[in-house]
Amino acid sequence: MTSRNVRGGALLAALVAASLSPLAAARQYHPPPPPRPVLIQPTASQVRFRQAVQQSQVRDQLQKNQVEHALHQQSLEMTRRKADSANPNDQQVDQAKQAQDRLYQARQRDRLQRYSDALTPQPVPAQSTASKPKDAGH
Repeated sequence: MTSRNVRGGALLAALVAASLSPLAAARQYHPPPPPRPVLIQPTASQVRFRQAVQQSQVRDQLQKNQVEHALHQQSLEMTRRKADSANPNDQQVDQAKQAQDRLYQARQRDRLQRYSDALTPQPVPAQSTASKPKDAGH
């Protein structure tokens, strides 16, 4: 082979590569389709475990709140007992105690309701296959 043929072959290869690179670049502009969501159904043992954990957490939180409430009520009683006779603040202390009781009871009911709601299975929206566009041979 002569050097002229070698140069011509190299030139031809360069031209072919240059003409193919825009086609290859055009193909790269198409992003891959997004991954399909996969619905993972928990097993029965996983559901029981989750419920046991939630029940334990609710029970612990209720007990903690009960102890805090009892301590707060004791501190109110101690405040009231310091005065040996009737104190003008007794009515305020009683009102504060009643308000704390109502707040405590409301919080406990709220926690129990949240726990109950968490145990209720949430409906999964059905995916319609008719609404999905079909690929046109791609």
